[in-house]
Amino acid sequence: MLVVAQTSKTVAFVFVPASYVFSMMTVVFNVDQYSDFAVYQSTFHNIWAWKYASTLKSDLRYVPTDIAETFPRPVWAEGGVAQHDVEVVGMRYHEHRDALMEKLWLGLTDIYNLFHTRDLTLERVAKVSKKSIEEAEAGYQGILEMRRLHRELDIAIRDAYGWTNLDLGHDFVEVETLPENDRVRYTISPAARKEVLKRLLAENYRRAANQEIATSAKIKVKRGSKSKSDESHGDLFA
Repeated sequence: MLVVAQTSKTVAFVFVPASYVFSMMTVVFNVDQYSDFAVYQSTFHNIWAWKYASTLKSDLRYVPTDIAETFPRPVWAEGGVAQHDVEVVGMRYHEHRDALMEKLWLGLTDIYNLFHTRDLTLERVAKVSKKSIEEAEAGYQGILEMRRLHRELDIAIRDAYGWTNLDLGHDFVEVETLPENDRVRYTISPAARKEVLKRLLAENYRRAANQEIATSAKIKVKRGSKSKSDESHGDLFA
């Protein structure tokens, strides 16, 4: 099952065994493919979540009806080629992050705090993980690789939408919607964030309009059809 904390600043998704007994403070998704993980862990979904979620102090409150149900997920290309690409990078990201957490003996919050540290050093990794400088070297390189995989994941999701002309411009930037004392994130550029949100919103409206048209058509067909009993009994039940 794919799980995210109901209240957090990281909005980090993770797969866990379905046999677990889940806390009421988690949101559980009944999915088991790495392509699903990639979609929800991507910056595209993160932007949508921070835009439409409520907050508790400086943390995001993940309410599925406000975020997941309105988020216009990518529609996979015919033949599953795009989904396969996303599946592969999603698996790499998830497995690398798991191995990094085990290596440094850190949870998701500490890992992402290092991930978003602009001037990351061996000393910083050693201090957070309580490891020696020599032991922290692998962790330091692991954080850099995690950033590379996150870029790769975002690009895969971008291409799944068909927005290959969109320059994401990953770098350390200040995100205005976050608390003043904790705004620096390793993410896409401010211009790309605005464009992504604009395109996601347009896609949401387009799908909602199509769904409304389809629903109206079904209602008209249902009202215009006659049952076999009506035809056989004539005006008996008029």
